[in-house]
Amino acid sequence: MPAGQDWTNRTFRGKLSPMTAVLRTPDPISVEEYLEGELVSEVRHEYFDGRVRAMAGATARHNVAALFFASRIGQALEGGPCRVFMADVKVRLKFLSADLFYYPDVMVACDPADRHPLYREKPKFWLEVMSADENKDRVEKFLTSRRIDSMEEYVIVSCDPEKPEVAAFRRAEGWEPGETVHSGQITFSSIGVTVSVDELYANLRGV
Repeated sequence: MPAGQDWTNRTFRGKLSPMTAVLRTPDPISVEEYLEGELVSEVRHEYFDGRVRAMAGATARHNVAALFFASRIGQALEGGPCRVFMADVKVRLKFLSADLFYYPDVMVACDPADRHPLYREKPKFWLEVMSADENKDRVEKFLTSRRIDSMEEYVIVSCDPEKPEVAAFRRAEGWEPGETVHSGQITFSSIGVTVSVDELYANLRGV
């Protein structure tokens, strides 16, 4: 495919399933085509073994919550070997023989050899601010993240100040049942960062 050509010119000749939001294309899209297409596409897509799924837009509260965690974690880890990524850097993983790509809301990666400009393959921390499709964050991404050998902690966050919830699931603790906090503070043990849950929801009430 010529450099800069949007794979969506080809892909959108397929059919978009209203139930799954997965684009059904005449031919599977290669990883290389997907990565090139994402550079020029106006809409971000997740990738599932040759198929792509358009991502829904985020609310203002979703954005504020993700930025809150990215900034607090980034400040705490500044000067160390770990890097914090937010929203636009993908995570790549394998499920059986299939390639998968997601866009974590917040991700921390610390392996100096893991340096692809568009994605990371060895993150240790993954945080999702829950969207309207809550089960996707609670179940699909949680189970998927556990297949990454380097992954140590998966976190889900409610962006509704009337229903505060920050839940952390850790490999060192067998993943479940996890730690759920509704107020006070929470420590992300995989990266050694403590964050105020009260401050998060105070910020969200003004949005």
